[in-house]
Amino acid sequence: MSTGRRLPMVPSITGWVRAHWQLVVDLATQGLLAGLFLVSGVASTTGDPVSVALSAAAILPLLLRRRAPGTVLAVVALATSAHMLMGMSRTVGYMPALLAVYTAATSRTPLVRWGMSLAAATAVAVASLPGRGPVEGYLLAVVAFALAWLAGAERAHQLRRRMALVAERSRLRLEQRITEENLASAEQRERLARRLHDTLAHTITVMLVQTEALRYTGPLEPAQRDRVDRVLDAGRAALTEIRRTITELDSRAVATATDDLHDRLDGLRTAGLDLPATLPTELGELAGPVLTVAHRLLGEVATNALRHDGPGTRLEIQVRRDANRLRVTTLSIGGPPAVRPTPRPPVPGGYGLRSLRRDIEAYGGMLSYGRLAPDRWRVVATFPLVAGQVAPSQPMRQTVRDTGRMQTGTNLEGGSGS
Repeated sequence: MSTGRRLPMVPSITGWVRAHWQLVVDLATQGLLAGLFLVSGVASTTGDPVSVALSAAAILPLLLRRRAPGTVLAVVALATSAHMLMGMSRTVGYMPALLAVYTAATSRTPLVRWGMSLAAATAVAVASLPGRGPVEGYLLAVVAFALAWLAGAERAHQLRRRMALVAERSRLRLEQRITEENLASAEQRERLARRLHDTLAHTITVMLVQTEALRYTGPLEPAQRDRVDRVLDAGRAALTEIRRTITELDSRAVATATDDLHDRLDGLRTAGLDLPATLPTELGELAGPVLTVAHRLLGEVATNALRHDGPGTRLEIQVRRDANRLRVTTLSIGGPPAVRPTPRPPVPGGYGLRSLRRDIEAYGGMLSYGRLAPDRWRVVATFPLVAGQVAPSQPMRQTVRDTGRMQTGTNLEGGSGS
């Protein structure tokens, strides 16, 4: 039985290692460097405890090299240079500084990538000159640091290319998904147009023809002729309305989502939720299906804010845009404690947010949420942008309607139902 209880631990350990593989690699690297320093005698070359401290100062900061490459490089380079000046002559002593330079070469900050890398390489090379000479010391250090920097720069270039390819693939998948949904919507609208044309429009047309025939079947009294004219006018008006309905089907479908959101937010304002007067216009840059999900998210977040924190709650909405993504951040700040609902046990998010997370991820986006304080709840959603969307300067409500009007409507008389 004990064996059966230990088996489930293996997948959990493996999953933890996969989730924290960078930490595992950094710890293993530090362990190898520490062992190499001890075996080679680098940590005790001078016989002084200061040498051990300098070795630790060169190795331990490497655990944070990805988070603070500039600071780690400065500390490691100073420790290595001081160690060299104290008489450490092992080539192994260069390795922590080489690893720090390799990481600094991948930094996006020019000062770290160029300035600090050059300064660190120069400091270590000059410090190694007295004890190791111009060739084994200075020249070897310069060549070693140059190779480490070039390897890091090449690694950064490959990572940027891979990220660009991933972003491009996500964008293409999003465009393909939107195209497929538009095609499915177009097919549905075409079936609706055929049904209206083949049933309702056909029936009204027959009624108009038969009513028109009444005018010639015999003499009619003025009152009867007036009734016939009214029936004919009503039938023609009905046909015109059917044509208008089919033509504006696309624009109404998209604009209704925006109008519903505004109506829902107005209702929440009336109930006591403090909301911005207008929504950020940058949301209009999202493609139609993605914009619908964004509207659902804002409606859900606003409803949750009022439900959980009560009247007087303020909801802040912030939108930031980069080259290919739109980041929407909402922060709800609870109202006065006297009007807050009774606290409930914390839950990892209701069904609404879990459902929205699946929908957002299906379009290549991300959703995270959580409580920052007892009265503060933050939701962060990242939506992908598709090339060719409208400019952010246009108002959102008008932008959505204009986008719908640009889609092709179905003509009742000359469309697919004829």
